[in-house]
Amino acid sequence: MNTKLEFCKTCVNRSFSSANGIVCGLTNEKPNFVLNCPDFEKDIKEEKRIADRKAMLEAEEVYDDNGKSVPTWKTILSIVIFIIVVVRLIMRLSK
Repeated sequence: MNTKLEFCKTCVNRSFSSANGIVCGLTNEKPNFVLNCPDFEKDIKEEKRIADRKAMLEAEEVYDDNGKSVPTWKTILSIVIFIIVVVRLIMRLSK
């Protein structure tokens, strides 16, 4: 079902139902095709918007030395701890 919705997300015939989520705008029902939808028409603008949003999210990610994504909260916590250590060092040296 999830792969069907991937088709529907970038189709000009998509619609939204508050009860069912993304539905076919032609039938007002959830997708029921097997492999490919015969009425599929690619929505170029929506596909570009999804790609841009994905690229923006990937650009914001921080990676460690092994190439793994580091959660943003870990990065922020590391910066805060570093600042606290530096401030404490400065205070000790100023006494």
